Amino acid sequence: MAKIAVLLPREMMVEEVKAIIEEEQLDIGYVKLITTATAVDEARQAMDEGATIIVARGAQAYLIKKYTKVPIVEIKITAQELARLVKRGLKMVDKPYPQVALVGFANMFVDTTYFEEIFDIKRKIYYTKAMEESDEAVRKAVEDGADLIIGGDVINELAAKYQVPSLFFESTKESLQTALHTATSMAYAANMEKEYRAQFETVIDTSESGIIKIDTQMLITNLNRASLDMLGKKEERLIGKSILEVVKDLDGESIKSLLDNQRDIYTTSALLGSQAVMITCVPIRGEEETSGIILNILRITARPGKEAKQYEDVHLQGMYARHVFANFRYKSGKMKPVMEKAKNFALSKKPILIQGEVGTEKERFAQAIHNNSPYKAGPYVMVNGSGLTEEEQLKVFFGDPDKKGTRERQGVLATADGGTLLITEVEKLSPVVQQRLFWVVRHGESIRNAVNIKEYYDCRLILTTSIDLQAEVEAGRFRKDLYYLVTALCLQIPPLRERPEDVENLVNGYRDQFVKNYTRYISVPEETIGVLKEYHWPGNGIQLEMFCERLFLGTPKKSVSAEYAKFLLRELYPETQEVAGERKVVVYKHPRAKEIAELLEKHHGNRSAVAKELGISTTTLWRHIKKYEVKDEF
Repeated sequence: MAKIAVLLPREMMVEEVKAIIEEEQLDIGYVKLITTATAVDEARQAMDEGATIIVARGAQAYLIKKYTKVPIVEIKITAQELARLVKRGLKMVDKPYPQVALVGFANMFVDTTYFEEIFDIKRKIYYTKAMEESDEAVRKAVEDGADLIIGGDVINELAAKYQVPSLFFESTKESLQTALHTATSMAYAANMEKEYRAQFETVIDTSESGIIKIDTQMLITNLNRASLDMLGKKEERLIGKSILEVVKDLDGESIKSLLDNQRDIYTTSALLGSQAVMITCVPIRGEEETSGIILNILRITARPGKEAKQYEDVHLQGMYARHVFANFRYKSGKMKPVMEKAKNFALSKKPILIQGEVGTEKERFAQAIHNNSPYKAGPYVMVNGSGLTEEEQLKVFFGDPDKKGTRERQGVLATADGGTLLITEVEKLSPVVQQRLFWVVRHGESIRNAVNIKEYYDCRLILTTSIDLQAEVEAGRFRKDLYYLVTALCLQIPPLRERPEDVENLVNGYRDQFVKNYTRYISVPEETIGVLKEYHWPGNGIQLEMFCERLFLGTPKKSVSAEYAKFLLRELYPETQEVAGERKVVVYKHPRAKEIAELLEKHHGNRSAVAKELGISTTTLWRHIKKYEVKDEF
């Protein structure tokens, strides 16, 4: 049971409390007479002796609350007690319709609205928020013409200094009894909460799932043993840390949306060390607000007991995926839902289709999905059937008995057993291979030969394509059944030209890597970043990465100028167009340059008319002509 200490300013109150305790058999053994000057020291002494709740009043309660962290039950003056004081005070003031001043902390008073009518007095209340305000409050009451001042010890001492009659706020049995009952209820509730917490901690500590509690600032406040094992950390190193620092695969905006009551649950996959896990985040909601979030972390296991050995084997054979979601450098709004989908899809064992233009890093996503999946401990195998005949594709996928090597003899489906098989350019597979692949995905098996000997496979398929697969279905080049089987879990990666924020982020990342690899410092000014963001990057991330390597190696200065970036773009990626049956190189122009040139032609070089049609000033138009290198023949 929580221990209660009662600290009081008057001997009469101490005796009254002891009588109440004895009469009601309350479990309170610490009752002491104190002064305001020693209130904090007495409270600390009580806490040292085991007190977890303190009952006090007025200035003493204020000081204890300010300088300690112990819960306080404040004794409040009841209306009946205050009425008795006013009645006694009227005998001290020989004056009709006297002015009575009530001075003290707001929490000491009850409603005295009708006192003026009942006692035929003028009532004024002077609230204080701190001890330092007491002198000013009493002085103001005296200046306002107070005939009687009622307050605590300090107020009475100050009233005596101004020679104004005063009375002490006496707490009688009524208010003392109320405070003791409140403290007893608090102690009971605290004890129940302690027992509940102990039971809860026992449950979560014996749970095989990791459980982490975070507050509204996303800081870790509690976690169980299983989560510590998964994180490989000690509790004292994690309490108070941001969950986004500890679990890097979590999306901060999704966590915030839980705290802001915008969603009810957030589920994702993550990588903790070498362990793939599923994390379910649920907000802790009271009647009025959300006080935090509980994260439930579940290990993703494909083949219990074999993961460590299999994981070691596939690394030795080079069949592993390097990329993880935590290393992705995407910031654009268009990529956030793609990332969240990818992490969720990783939890499933069903096939995934990744669509996107050439260079949109489809393979990186496939590797990250594998590393967050139940198949992480297994091999990661990649195959491309482009350029192979149907017979060659069949041998690649389902094996060639004439081959001596184990992988060639078994085929990639068997090699990827227990792991992930990535098939790039899936549209290039022959109809027969598509049909057999459908059977494998649907039933987990394949007929090996004419006597119906079956091969069984347990691997996750990830397929990628750079074309519109639905158009291939409509043209009869891709099987409908396989299409519908693989498109439910589909990731569509937007091209780089639609997400300029990622261009900037990726360029800075490539710059940092360049500096690290070559120990040569390079800076990329905002103007240069602007040039790179405006380019259309038909080769997407791959093109940008290789361009940056050339850009940083070739720049003659420590700072990469916008002019050099433009020059290199023209040199490396000249555009051509057909003129009179002949292909000719044309200089790439920003769409804005083309628009301005056409308007200058339309208005015969009248810049004011062009600026008006564009909705910009002539000064801005001049800057755009220079920026986009528009040739003004007028």
